[in-house]
Amino acid sequence: MRIITIANQKGGCGKTTTAINLSACLAQNGKKVLLIDVDPQAHATLGLGVKPGDFDYSLYDILTNFSGDIQAIKESILNISPNLSLIPSEVILSAAEQNLSQKKEREFRLSKAIEPVASDYDFIILDCPPNVGLLTFNALLAAHEVIIPIESSFFSLHGLGKLMETINLISRKCGHKLRVKALTTIYDCRTRISEEVLAEIKRCFQESVFKTIIRVNVKLKEAASFGKAITDYCQKCTGYVDYMDLCMEVINMELKTVVEAAKDKKIASPKKLENGVLFKIYSPQASNVFLAGDFNGWKPEREPLFDIKGDGVWQRIVDLEPGRHQYKFVVDGKWIKDPENPDILEGPFGENSICDL
Repeated sequence: MRIITIANQKGGCGKTTTAINLSACLAQNGKKVLLIDVDPQAHATLGLGVKPGDFDYSLYDILTNFSGDIQAIKESILNISPNLSLIPSEVILSAAEQNLSQKKEREFRLSKAIEPVASDYDFIILDCPPNVGLLTFNALLAAHEVIIPIESSFFSLHGLGKLMETINLISRKCGHKLRVKALTTIYDCRTRISEEVLAEIKRCFQESVFKTIIRVNVKLKEAASFGKAITDYCQKCTGYVDYMDLCMEVINMELKTVVEAAKDKKIASPKKLENGVLFKIYSPQASNVFLAGDFNGWKPEREPLFDIKGDGVWQRIVDLEPGRHQYKFVVDGKWIKDPENPDILEGPFGENSICDL
């Protein structure tokens, strides 16, 4: 049984579309799936044709009144199709954070609530709200994996560092390891910006990017407006093909347990690759890591690194021109040289690491 959270604090990235249609495609392939709508906007609920008043219990009741009663949990589950079930959401869920603010272990309410029914399903999919709050914390702490949908637009990667910082915080403080994979969505092959964003996503997440790309398709929007998954609305469109490809890729993924620390802390950095230069640093206790150098005006906020595997190895691929470049890592605000690179150069403000191309 696998629990997958779909999360991105940026709205309009195809998060709910992915949650609905991935769930439906998994169900069509014979997997028992429970989709949990963790968003007070209830878009996943509406997107499956369930309206306010169609149910007696929602996720709000589970989170605020949970007593460990398995029957109470089962009463909130709606059967959408033979293999697909839903725990719906409603606008009152927005009050859950305030109601739970003084509760003990409030971040674990969701994981404890679904534990009694988890064995009934092959997959549990959690659709998060577009922010990093208590509801998102609950979803992340209940999951084994995180899929981050990233749309092909200019601001798509803006603010992504906050979500990754939250994931790393959960890993460090709670010892809860999450496997992160990025999914390119709303991709328009006719535009140059889509190609540039896809290249940047691959630089940030490297091998932790789905091969499947979700292309722009009007049928996906139409399906949502009719309260249907793409599997029930149109199976002869690119939206169905793309989400079915994603489904098969998810099914075939080998779910590996993330190790507590890097297997090999002797990390070669920097390393020349086909699509740029890979910079790495092992810092398992860090909350955030950036790369600053003469290639970005020594402005670290332009080059955030990501701990994409949860193993303490922060990394990023940077597109650099041939020549000699000076750089440093900025770990939780502290500027340091690359500990794995012996090549240094004395500058006006101290020693810098050197990358020769």
